[in-house]
Amino acid sequence: MKINILFSALLCGSVALAQERLPLNNLSDFFDQAGNWEIVGDVTANPYVSVYTHQDEEFQKQSKKENRKQKKHLEKTNPIAFTPGTGVLLNNYSFTQKDNLLTQWEHGDIKLEMEVLIPKASNSGIYLQGRYELQIKDSYGVTNPTSSDFGGIHRNWETEPSKAFMGIAPKASPYKAPGSWQTLKIHFQAPRFNDIGEKIANAKFVSVELNGVLIHSNVEVPIPTGGSIASEESATGPLMIQGDHGPMAFKNISYEFIEMNYLPEIQDVANNPNLVQNPGY
Repeated sequence: MKINILFSALLCGSVALAQERLPLNNLSDFFDQAGNWEIVGDVTANPYVSVYTHQDEEFQKQSKKENRKQKKHLEKTNPIAFTPGTGVLLNNYSFTQKDNLLTQWEHGDIKLEMEVLIPKASNSGIYLQGRYELQIKDSYGVTNPTSSDFGGIHRNWETEPSKAFMGIAPKASPYKAPGSWQTLKIHFQAPRFNDIGEKIANAKFVSVELNGVLIHSNVEVPIPTGGSIASEESATGPLMIQGDHGPMAFKNISYEFIEMNYLPEIQDVANNPNLVQNPGY
């Protein structure tokens, strides 16, 4: 029993570093973007009025007069309101300003927590390493979620069977009404590579909790999902928040890097467990 415990500790070989919080006083943690992302003091969203999203862009094909009329209507009926200040990250989405947001730092294994406010009918996503999307979407009322609902691990759009990934649905649907702040906790494990760069383990969502309910546990993602920054996998990558699908707000974002310790003793112990001495307690 003692040997198994010590051996498990060696295999884990991970050290949690200090938890950091994004202050959200400014956008200095992120790369420049078109201007849709801004820091504000508070955000509210009318839960009964749908926002304008990427799925409604057809009106851009109308005449200029019709476009101006539509724009005035949208401004008048905008269900999102915000106040000046700090502490909240807002994607104030529009058809001309809709960039994704990438951190200037990169991560491998990470624990990530945040609160997110989803306006009615809106859509976004958190991309771990810029490659593996956890869907953020207004899925209120959905009882049998798919991979495209809130908390789903999104599919990619490859048609070749060897490259296709069809996504993974969340195990539960603890969704709150649009306009409510919802809590998301993610423990992500980066893919592993050997000394010559060959992948030896897939990326993994060790756990994902939504509003206190476990919706994923030890789920592997063999290849990047749709909309990723690159098709090639890597040991590290930036955190990306999708900005081109609709408005969204985030606050209380904190993260904890988990540093892997690759101990040379692990393989020896795996081959000969008797090398682990009984510590005598």
